Amino acid sequence: DLRSDIPRYCLYKNGKLWKEVTDVTEYWPKDSVAFLIGCSFSYDGALLDAGINLRSVEEKKNVPMYKTNLKCQPAGSLSGNMVVSMKPIKAIDIAREVEITSKFPHAHGAPVCVGCPEAIGVKDINNPEFGDAVDLLPDEVPVFHACGVTPQSILMDSKVSFAITHSAGHMFITDLPSDTVL
Repeated sequence: DLRSDIPRYCLYKNGKLWKEVTDVTEYWPKDSVAFLIGCSFSYDGALLDAGINLRSVEEKKNVPMYKTNLKCQPAGSLSGNMVVSMKPIKAIDIAREVEITSKFPHAHGAPVCVGCPEAIGVKDINNPEFGDAVDLLPDEVPVFHACGVTPQSILMDSKVSFAITHSAGHMFITDLPSDTVL
């Protein structure tokens, strides 16, 4: 049951976070529509298998996520900008990171930006709007991927009267291995 299978939900009223809960059954309107969006965590295993270090895993933190200046395609009353997650990747590993992640289009795929955070409107890489800051070492480049937190950001910007989403870092987990849905 999607109303209780996600570890943590966010409930929004008029674009503002109202509360976080672990079961939304009592809040679920009968006419609700649900959809699931892939997550970059889906390819973390493939990156680790390829020997690419993941700082958020190493530091036991959620990935840092940032609001950008990249406009999403408006849909009715919904409009806003893309949120991206960031992985510090060694410069020598970037080509392999792009090759691996591009095989996961259902989970945000290849990066939207490599290096140059200011090019996509990321103001301060040390202060993400969502998630946790992670260390960026001198031999690493920030690699940015589209992020499933984008809908939450757009819901807030569009001041939707009521919405239920997953809480950042608390996604739906399926029993299908990531590499079987490529």
